[in-house]
Order: sequence, then C-alpha cells, then structure tokens
Amino acid sequence: MIDMSGLYTHADYPAALNRFNTSNNRKKWSKFKDVHLSVTNHKCPICECSLRVDELLSRPSGRVVEEDENTDAESKHTIGSTVDHYRPQTFYDFLALTPKNYILMCSECNNIYKGCEFPLFGTSPVRAQILAEVTNELPLIVNPINDNLLDLFQLVVRRDSSGRKVLELSPKHTQGYLYEKALTTIKLFCLGDCELNAHSNPNVKKLRISLLHSHFVKFDAFIDAYIDKNIPKMRAEIADKNLKDYGFFKFILKNQFKNLM
Repeated sequence: MIDMSGLYTHADYPAALNRFNTSNNRKKWSKFKDVHLSVTNHKCPICECSLRVDELLSRPSGRVVEEDENTDAESKHTIGSTVDHYRPQTFYDFLALTPKNYILMCSECNNIYKGCEFPLFGTSPVRAQILAEVTNELPLIVNPINDNLLDLFQLVVRRDSSGRKVLELSPKHTQGYLYEKALTTIKLFCLGDCELNAHSNPNVKKLRISLLHSHFVKFDAFIDAYIDKNIPKMRAEIADKNLKDYGFFKFILKNQFKNLM
C-alpha cells in the first residue's frame, strides 16, 4: 500500500484544485486524477497495480474463466485508473464535491472490491449526516492520504494453497481499532489470505492472486539481499526494478515483514 500523505503539498495540487473549482463537469473530481497518479508513481495506492497506460492489467469481463490467453479483446475488462469517493456518495452525498474525500484507485479496487462499502468501528456507530460530524467517525477502510500505513500493516511472504508464492499484507496489531481497520481493509480488497478473502468472480480472484504473485517476484531477490545484509545486491535490485516506487519498499526497510516460507 502506497503512502499518499504528500498529496496536498504536491506542487501540482493547487492547479488541480483550481481546475476542479472552475469546472462545470458533473464528475469534476476527475480533475485530480493526474496529481494523484504523480503521488502514487502511477500505481493504485491500495493493490499497487500499475496504472500506466501501456502496463494496465486486464481480465475476462464475465465469470467464466478463460484459459486461452488470446481471448477476444472485446471480452476483456481493462483495469484503469479512477477517482474514488472515500466516503461513498450513497451515504455521504454532502461530500460528493469535497476534494479531500477523493482517493485514486484502480477500477478493480474501486468498483469491484470497495463499491459503496464504508464500515465504521464500534458496536452501534453513528454515520455522519453533515461535514462537522465526519471527525466523530472511526472508519474501517484505510485512507492512504491520512493514515499512517506503517502503523497498520506488515508484509507477509508465503505460499497460497496452490503453492504459489505471494506478497500480502497482514495487520500490525493484534487487537483494537487499528487492528480492525487493517483487517477490514485487507479482507475487503483481498490483500491478504487471498484464498479466504477472494472475490466470488473467479476471474477477479485469479487476477488479484496473480498480482500478489507478481509483487512477490518483484521483491523476492531484494528481500533475500536485505536478510543477508547484501548492500550491493539491494542497491542493484532497487535500481533495476524501481522498487522505491512501491509502498512495499518502506515496509521492508522498516523490517515489517514475515517470511512464512
């Protein structure tokens, strides 16, 4: 997961805010997409898939698993960039045009996994009805702009039930609000225990597990070099694979990962 805490101080944010304020477009939150992409190095801050136009992931659009890699392009669903309403319009229509309620996500994380979900912590939580009440809520979905990600998650390297190696997230804490927030986010977006938390659509499930495997492949040699304290190898891996562009990189340098293989 990618830290977006520098968004509002980014050099391009004032211009994006001005374009937003002067736009008559009904969905003018799209004016923020470019600056969000700059902050996340053109990756989804949640699942860390690439959002560069020439690197977009795709999957079959239906529920039938296609074994043929040359499936007709018209039946493919491409995973592009979107601007999500962190607090969904379904429950928070008064925040529909509030810039600080927007977060970049890939279309899969936004439309397929999150949708209109916005669970709150507590036995009988009261949902805000006006802007002044928002600070009384304790959301259970992580906000990578405002939350300290290093205080919520740790990385896990393991094999899934099929033996495939994956790089996942797990909660850093074992109880309390931060634990519940991390766990709910992991389950909602299928970022950990990918077999248990998999989406019901087999093509969505297959793509997410493939992404978690690709993250493992990207960081495997770097993690080994880190464990061995092989500084030259670490530097080579960082340079060759642009590892600093990923949120995972910070977790590894903080030694917040478990190798379960």
